[in-house]
Amino acid sequence: MKTRIFKSISSLFFILSLLASCQRDEELEQGTDQEEEQIVESASVSEDASDDALEISAAAEAQLTVSGGRVENDLCATITHDALNNRIIIDFGDGCVGPYGRERRGKIIVTYSHALGDSIANRIITFEDYFVNNKGVTGTIELRDVSINAQGNLQCAKRLIDLTISFPNGERVVFNGTRIREWLAGCGDDNRYNNVYRITGSVTGKWTTGRTFTHEIVEPIIADWSCAAQGNFARIAGVVEVTKLGGYRDRKRTVEYGDGECDNIIVITTFRRTYNLTVQN
Repeated sequence: MKTRIFKSISSLFFILSLLASCQRDEELEQGTDQEEEQIVESASVSEDASDDALEISAAAEAQLTVSGGRVENDLCATITHDALNNRIIIDFGDGCVGPYGRERRGKIIVTYSHALGDSIANRIITFEDYFVNNKGVTGTIELRDVSINAQGNLQCAKRLIDLTISFPNGERVVFNGTRIREWLAGCGDDNRYNNVYRITGSVTGKWTTGRTFTHEIVEPIIADWSCAAQGNFARIAGVVEVTKLGGYRDRKRTVEYGDGECDNIIVITTFRRTYNLTVQN
């Protein structure tokens, strides 16, 4: 008798647990319009933190390798060259305001496949307790397949491996995938403030709740760091489409970064409305 009662209670507990799990899955599956827009917004501004890390890494390398005093030492960081392990450690300590008016703290670590200063060397970038404007950055960025393309521009594959951007409000976005990064202007002059890049490619992402999505550049992004030097958003042109968003129907979600002018405005279009978002640099 006791055995049957125990089995009945166990079965009831299992059923209730299953129903609760299904309800949670259903709530996750359904989503809301507000959540959908928040995912699109967060995904669209997050990668700027990785772009910034690449600019800072290149500036640190230039300070260690360029002679003649042409590179201004204004990173607000201690730069250490670990020649034994072919790496640079960029240490912002407890935090300070540096290039582009951004506050950074923690460390960026750049490891090279060849000797420092080799322009075609692969670079692996990792982070240690690193924050830029209070957004946490973890994971790995790999720069590979560095070459000169048919247009005579330096380009490389920018591979994101669990690159995670954590916002102060608790939101986070995790990226995996590869972008192609073409250096359109400023290459070789050791002035980070006039660099312009053309970015293409597609990555997958995961948002705070576990929802996954695809972040595909359908019109090349142009990132102009002279705009960032003025306090604006570096990405000034291009269109991204957000697709395969878990829990939502396949419908229109696009982000327009602009028409080439320096500003802090991106335009987001979802199935229900089009609106401007002001990006904090």
